Amino acid sequence: MLKNLHKVSLLFYPHTRICASKGSTVEIHCSYRYPSRINGHYTTVKKTFWFTKRINDAVDLRTDSDYRGRVEYNCRTGNICTLTIRDLRESDSAVYKFRFTTNRGGKYKGEPGVTLSVTGNVFTGIFINLVPIINY
Repeated sequence: MLKNLHKVSLLFYPHTRICASKGSTVEIHCSYRYPSRINGHYTTVKKTFWFTKRINDAVDLRTDSDYRGRVEYNCRTGNICTLTIRDLRESDSAVYKFRFTTNRGGKYKGEPGVTLSVTGNVFTGIFINLVPIINY
C-alpha cells in the first residue's frame, strides 16, 4: 500500500520476503506509478531512493554509513527501481522500503516494504542465484 494523500498512486514489490546469505549480493525490485497531473499541474518524479531507517525523515541508503560503497540503485524508464546490496551482512536484515518525491510536493513510500533476512551461512563452491527473474 502506498502512503500519501493521492490515492491514485501505486507502488508494487514483486517479493515481500527475501532470504540471503552473508557475503552475497541481493537485488530488491519495485515498480511504481503516480498521477501525471495534480490539480491541473504536470507531475514529475524528483527523487527516488530506498531506506530502512527514519531519523525525522527517511534516510537514503546511499548516505547511510552502514551501507556506504555497498548499495546501488538502478531506476529505469517505466518506473522500475532496483536496489542492489553487495557483501551482505547479518546487520542488513531489515525491512526495505522505496520512496519517491514529486515536483508537486508529494512524498510516496511503499508499505509494508520488503523484509530481507541475512543468515550467517556462507556457501562456497556453489553458485546460488538469489535474484528472481521478473518480467515487467
